Amino acid sequence: MSKLTPGKPDRRVLRTRRSLRRALFNLILEKGYDAVTVEEITRRADLGRTTFYLHYRDKEDLLMESVGDLVEGLVAQLAGVPVDQWKLVLEGPAPGATPETGISIAFQHVAQNASLYRIILRGEGTYAAIQRLRETIVQAILELIESITARENVALKPQVPLEVFVHSLAGAWIGLVSWWLEQDMPQTPEQVAGMYYKMFLQSTGEILGLSPH
Repeated sequence: MSKLTPGKPDRRVLRTRRSLRRALFNLILEKGYDAVTVEEITRRADLGRTTFYLHYRDKEDLLMESVGDLVEGLVAQLAGVPVDQWKLVLEGPAPGATPETGISIAFQHVAQNASLYRIILRGEGTYAAIQRLRETIVQAILELIESITARENVALKPQVPLEVFVHSLAGAWIGLVSWWLEQDMPQTPEQVAGMYYKMFLQSTGEILGLSPH
């Protein structure tokens, strides 16, 4: 793990880590993760090797901290979406409602962090990176379903095992994001969120047994 100090890092530490992270991302996109060395990272960041090792054990440590920050940021943004908005997604929209609004936040997060998502979804670095992202998405979906069912005091009657369903949604999201990034994001986050909803979420309420009768 990176050598974190107790409390909030000061601005100089944050600047150093941002510089190292940016250098790593650019080098991976230029030549691939395996070909990148710590010496190249520090040279690109205009920092010394000693500085690097004050913060990180190796380049994998730097990459995994970046992935950790990424998924924490995604979860934090999704957690800020009102439960009523997610209820529209799971149970089906009322007339005039836009259930993809909450979903678009996830795609906005991709657009804001496109370089790192490209690195993860291209399979650069370790398998742990993409696995961490997938597990985070699965857990977020599960927590969302649990939150809504608890609030509405309803029991699920899924047509397929819940684990199968949430992994299918997570895999579909990762697949769509991968394609979107490979095409240089020709659609806006809101547009691609709408497509994701139509392709994979319109029947969610029925599959989970939440559709109103």
